[in-house]
Amino acid sequence: MIGYISGKIQAISGKYAIVDVNGVGYRVTIAEKMMNSIAKIGSQVKLYTHYRTNPRDGSVELYGFTTPEELNFFELLTTVSGIGPKSAQAILGSADLQTLQIGIVRGDGDYLRKVTGLGEKTAHRLVLELKTKIMTADLGIKAGSDVGSDAEAIDAMVTLGYSQYQARDVLKQVSKTAKTSEEKIKEALKLLGQKK
Repeated sequence: MIGYISGKIQAISGKYAIVDVNGVGYRVTIAEKMMNSIAKIGSQVKLYTHYRTNPRDGSVELYGFTTPEELNFFELLTTVSGIGPKSAQAILGSADLQTLQIGIVRGDGDYLRKVTGLGEKTAHRLVLELKTKIMTADLGIKAGSDVGSDAEAIDAMVTLGYSQYQARDVLKQVSKTAKTSEEKIKEALKLLGQKK
């Protein structure tokens, strides 16, 4: 119904941003990682949107994404039984799009559980229901991406006493130049040290 909206951010509240489009304020739910990168009051944004009517109370919900690829993957995630829009957006917010897709294609349920925080059954269902769909759709997955390094980095940080949530959260902030698990751990520990 609404493919995208483009306008200025007027307000930020929790998981929502209110975007003024020619005098109309749209309340758009956006992922936390996106909120940190784009959501500054007064900044101009273009968000690709998923429009949904909540069946319980009839309210309208708009979910926003920075790229059409994120929106397409979000909609693919919501086709999996047991994954609604809020869960799908949380999954997308947990890691970058490409590594999530590679994790699913490789059937790496352990990686998906560690990075997204999903339970074992849901991660398995995600792989089962989406693997073929992702492989047949051209989603621009690069063959050289290393999914295992994220899982190893999470394991190492948990061993060092950090929670899985802290490890996942800080890995989202690690630069794309860090490819191996060692590089990711080193950079993640620096970031965690700066927060103290």
